[in-house]
Order: sequence, then C-alpha cells, then structure tokens
Amino acid sequence: MRECLAKKAADSQKTLKRAENALAAALPRWDEDPKYVGQAKAKLAVSERAFIKYRQSQCDFAASLTGGASGNSHEIKRLACVAELNNRRAAQLSDAAADLALKQ
Repeated sequence: MRECLAKKAADSQKTLKRAENALAAALPRWDEDPKYVGQAKAKLAVSERAFIKYRQSQCDFAASLTGGASGNSHEIKRLACVAELNNRRAAQLSDAAADLALKQ
C-alpha cells in the first residue's frame, strides 16, 4: 500500500508541475495590461511557495492523526494527503489557466 501511495504522490507532483508550467506559459499570452500580467506572475510564485509550506504542515497534521498506529501508517496517511492536495492544486491552476482570455 505504501509503495502504491508513493507512486500516486510522485504522479501527483508531476501533474502539479505540468499545471504550474501551463499556467506560467499562459500568463504572458493573457489579454491584459502587462502590469497585471506581471502582478499575476509574481503572485503565482508566492502562491506556489505558500502551497508547499501548507502541504507540508497539513500532511504532517494528517499523519499525526494516526496516533500510535504501527508500521507504515503515518507515512501512508502523509502520502495520501500529498497526492490529494497536489491533485486539488493542479485542478485549481488548470481552472485558472482555462479562465484566462488569451490574446488572439
């Protein structure tokens, strides 16, 4: 089970990276004043760093809820959390990219 979740967490990280790259590539093509494009790029970078910190804290908390469980329980819970949060974040970024009105 742990190996399966480790793969899901790694796959979700790749999915998240693709979504981040797609949004970063879409922003310069956004049909908006360059001032706002620049602001969005900067805020995306801040958001990415904040997400990494949030994911770490949240998944550490989720793992702690296994209490005194034995074996790989803590790591299994943490990996499941990482995969879930990465996939949610990737969906959010994909939605944001899809909502941009791009230049023709």
